[in-house]
Amino acid sequence: MKKNLVALLIGAAVWLFCSSAVPAADTESRPFPGVRYVHRHVASPREIDMHIVLVDLNRPGVTITTTGPNGDRPGETDLETTRAFVKRRRAQIGINSGFFSRTADERRLGVADLSSLAVSDGVKVSDWGTWIKDAINIGADNTVTFVTRAKDDTTGYMTTPKVDLYNAMAGNVRLLRDGVVLPGQGGDATYPQTAIGHTADHRLILFVSDGRQPEFSAGMTYGEVATVLKEYGAVDAIAFDGGGSATIVMADGKGGEPRVLNRPSDGKERAVGNNLGVIIRDEARSTTGPADVGRTPGTGRRTSDVK
Repeated sequence: MKKNLVALLIGAAVWLFCSSAVPAADTESRPFPGVRYVHRHVASPREIDMHIVLVDLNRPGVTITTTGPNGDRPGETDLETTRAFVKRRRAQIGINSGFFSRTADERRLGVADLSSLAVSDGVKVSDWGTWIKDAINIGADNTVTFVTRAKDDTTGYMTTPKVDLYNAMAGNVRLLRDGVVLPGQGGDATYPQTAIGHTADHRLILFVSDGRQPEFSAGMTYGEVATVLKEYGAVDAIAFDGGGSATIVMADGKGGEPRVLNRPSDGKERAVGNNLGVIIRDEARSTTGPADVGRTPGTGRRTSDVK
């Protein structure tokens, strides 16, 4: 009975959000082959500005890249804005990803400690740690798997289901599992949000919504983010680091400079400890940029070395 009541409450909340958020002002473009970019703004239940990028992982020439280890420097990674990361990796799209921390000394040195699991191109960056248990892993062949920390984890890198970690990033909240919005995540609190989802037809969804700017965008609950991701076809999703870290970047066309699409709540880009980028090879790129068109209602051992 209790489970049925929870399901009914979730369904009602989803219905209310979808109903109150219509009509939405959407602008949509196809900045690169296999990439769909939607900029959505709604005025109800509050002002919310969202950026949704769908990347077709079935297309050849699409590569995922993430922040790697910083070698012998203190901390685990170097602090870097998402825009700088996208430019350095010669990517076309990027978002901030996993949570991180930095002491005053680490901030001064420009380095960070990651809060949980991170693997970059098969190289270990950070283990599970103590408080985050969900992550996404994107294989060398772009296979996407949502994983949890294995109960019998003895290495700090063991997962359920068991996979060879390649590009792995942890998130603090599992938003969707098998197409179901998960209950009890964060309550009614609203934040700037970054999230990632995966669809049944093998598209990666990168999501950022702004917040803490009431006249422009007041933020979203985790449940609202899950609802929007499900609307765009996600069957599984997790939330990444949000707040002032929430950033999404896209290059202005073939060889163009990356620009920030959203309005970070700090008033400027934040240098973060972990980023995710999408690289689209030259032969697969479009010559158009992300401008809105058509308004519609280091170092380390590879994970295969240690199981």
